[in-house]
Amino acid sequence: NLLGVIALTETGEFDGFIGVQKVVANSSEAHYYDNIPAIVIEAEGADTITLNVSALSLAVTGALTGQYYDADKGALSEGSREQKYFAIGYKTKKTDGSEMYVWRYKGTFQIPDVTSATEDAGTTANGQTLVYTGINTQHKFSATNKTAKGLVVDAGLEKTDVSAFFSAVTTIDNLVGKTARTLTITQAANTTLTVKKNGVTLTTGATVYDGDHIQITVTGGTVKVNNVAFTSGDIHVISGNTTVVSTAT
Repeated sequence: NLLGVIALTETGEFDGFIGVQKVVANSSEAHYYDNIPAIVIEAEGADTITLNVSALSLAVTGALTGQYYDADKGALSEGSREQKYFAIGYKTKKTDGSEMYVWRYKGTFQIPDVTSATEDAGTTANGQTLVYTGINTQHKFSATNKTAKGLVVDAGLEKTDVSAFFSAVTTIDNLVGKTARTLTITQAANTTLTVKKNGVTLTTGATVYDGDHIQITVTGGTVKVNNVAFTSGDIHVISGNTTVVSTAT
């Protein structure tokens, strides 16, 4: 399930993003020694990313495919093309509602097919399919000492700051992680204290991350977070090891 639009380093965002599919070219072959398959040699080829979008303007088509577009005349010269490489970013949504953030680092777009039909009273919409061939970068990333084709982040784990994920091409080297913290909860007698994050009740010793929001509810008493008084239902932002203490009235 696609949530967002595609962000491209040169052309900005697409409107009308419908879906995406990735196919990875893999090959493997068993090598025999003494008539026994001893090892398997595997190779990974290019990724084929198929993007279903609404009909593209001639300007965007020219920018993506490297064909000449005359902005003054609103005309696209279909013919020889300049080879261009793009990074594309998008996010998807898993069945549990959590989001996956994706960047593909380097690839080219094929010239899209166009389907036209006579006008009628039907409801069929003629969009376009863009095929993006993704390849490995030549650059080796510091974190892995290897080249890469892309980056996928499970935002549902809440271990990464994705607030600026699409502001620029995010890589494994500049990805900003959240610092893990320890939550300590001390509940006094004659109080009912509940500490939750995203609706999930937390217990003492739980791991939280900088920037997490926790909601605190207390009855029969008062509550302090890191020695600062809070009223019931207040939301507190984690910025270090956090202690929640209730005090009976």
